[in-house]
Amino acid sequence: MRKLLILLLAILLAACNLPRTTPDLGSAPVTETPSAEVGYTQCAWNWATQPLPDLSAEVQSALEAAGLTGVTASAEAYGENCITGTGEVDHFAAMETDFRIRMEAPDLAERAALGNLLERILVVLDAFPPGATPGPNAGYIGVTFQAGDEELRLWFPVADGESARALGLRGAALLDKLQNR
Repeated sequence: MRKLLILLLAILLAACNLPRTTPDLGSAPVTETPSAEVGYTQCAWNWATQPLPDLSAEVQSALEAAGLTGVTASAEAYGENCITGTGEVDHFAAMETDFRIRMEAPDLAERAALGNLLERILVVLDAFPPGATPGPNAGYIGVTFQAGDEELRLWFPVADGESARALGLRGAALLDKLQNR
């Protein structure tokens, strides 16, 4: 029995070092995490993202409907590609949806005004929670304020934006909290 276990372990370790081809990671369809009812596929999992153009358009429309101008939105699913033994991408398992917002701002030094814009953006994104977007987890939000050639970039978990607002933070205090988390 012990010899069989050692032989099995040696085979598994050798299989980890077999030459592999690089899969085409851009062709897998975006799906939710596979359910137990789906047939089992032997996978090597690889972190990946998938653009969500329909959701991006919905977020863009919602931001514009909220009166935000000079704004561009995109959404992408973050998760893993299931790569088969032949190097093909079988499917993509979404873990979360991340949002990226770019917005023109008159002056990056006006932190209170930027914080107020940030709050308005977060209120719009509240309408796109996990369950309504791919993946079971809350993702990240990236906001870039641009004034001419200058940029102020923020990247934070959705939960941090929610908790900062639950504390009653607004304006510059909200911006400071999410910039210096």
